[in-house]
Amino acid sequence: MRFPFHNGPLWAEALSDLGASLGFSTLALEVARTGEAFWVGFFAALGYLTLGPLLFLSPWVERQGLARALLELRLARGLLFLPLPFLPREAALLVFYAYPLMVLTDLAIVAWEGLLVRRGRDRLAERSGKLYAAWEVGGLVGVGLGPALFALHPALPYLLAAGILLLAWALLRPALTGEKGEREEATRPEALVQSLRRLLAYAPLRPYLLLSLLFTLAHALTTALLGLLALRAGTPEALFGLVFVLQSLGYTLGSYFAGRVPPALAFRLGPLGAALGGMGFLLPFPLLLAAPPLLGLGVALLSTHLRAVRGWLLPKEGLAPSLAAIRALLYGAGALGGLGAGVLGKGNPALPLLLGALGFLVLLPFALGPLHPRRLEALRQEEAE
Repeated sequence: MRFPFHNGPLWAEALSDLGASLGFSTLALEVARTGEAFWVGFFAALGYLTLGPLLFLSPWVERQGLARALLELRLARGLLFLPLPFLPREAALLVFYAYPLMVLTDLAIVAWEGLLVRRGRDRLAERSGKLYAAWEVGGLVGVGLGPALFALHPALPYLLAAGILLLAWALLRPALTGEKGEREEATRPEALVQSLRRLLAYAPLRPYLLLSLLFTLAHALTTALLGLLALRAGTPEALFGLVFVLQSLGYTLGSYFAGRVPPALAFRLGPLGAALGGMGFLLPFPLLLAAPPLLGLGVALLSTHLRAVRGWLLPKEGLAPSLAAIRALLYGAGALGGLGAGVLGKGNPALPLLLGALGFLVLLPFALGPLHPRRLEALRQEEAE
């Protein structure tokens, strides 16, 4: 069956992320304006706390079929953005309302990644990189527009986000309608435990899960308080979104070109770029503007190739629960990093950033072991056979 990965779905997904980033970037600004490190860190960590719903709802994704579930999740997210302008402007309320939006977003990612793995593991770095680049292109525009539109009227970015998300769903629907795919038999609740056991017991996958956990922890520590650090460095509120536009630019370029960068090079340059980019946020505005694209580029190269390596080794049975289990494990590490950053950042917001940068650098020695080019090539050839 031909996988529907032509320009139509990619443009629809770029538009979808534009709408979502309009809303999320405005929420980030509203929380950062409070100046409370705890809520800034908690908002950053909240996305990682979707791990419970991911585990329990992933069998539903399999039962519905990956394409159908993806469409339903995208529709629900668009509708949930509509009430945001009418909620009280309390930081805690806004943060907790964002939680179901994050759950819907992450379940859709599981559905997308399942389609990618099922339709061609040999091109995972290229295809997943292009998909994530499409999302980042939307985010590149949305994170800059959100705060600017908020300055015009607080309700404007949220209403526009809902309208764009529903339009993106309408554009994606024709491309995926009728794309049934193969459904797995292991969709009972006990398949969740089986997926976790299978992943943890599968020796070839274990080193790459551990490296992914370290990467996620380092990323969460580095990025949790970037909004707060940017404001404290003197960034004007009107230009707050520019910092994250530049970061999205780095994510976009790194994701799009990751398939053309050899894994050996990505696992050497990625940690250096991410660490240097993160520490660049300690510079005053406007010098810190050089840091976000470098951080995004390094992180995108690392994450794309780690996803590809995990995809080569992923068991074929229980695909959506397996992907959800991996995401849940990674989100556990991310939640620890985000919450830790919120606590450590009370005294000095730069401390978690420095710890995160050190975590990126710790990845470098593994280029001599499980991330060595000969080892990665052997894994790729085993899957190809």
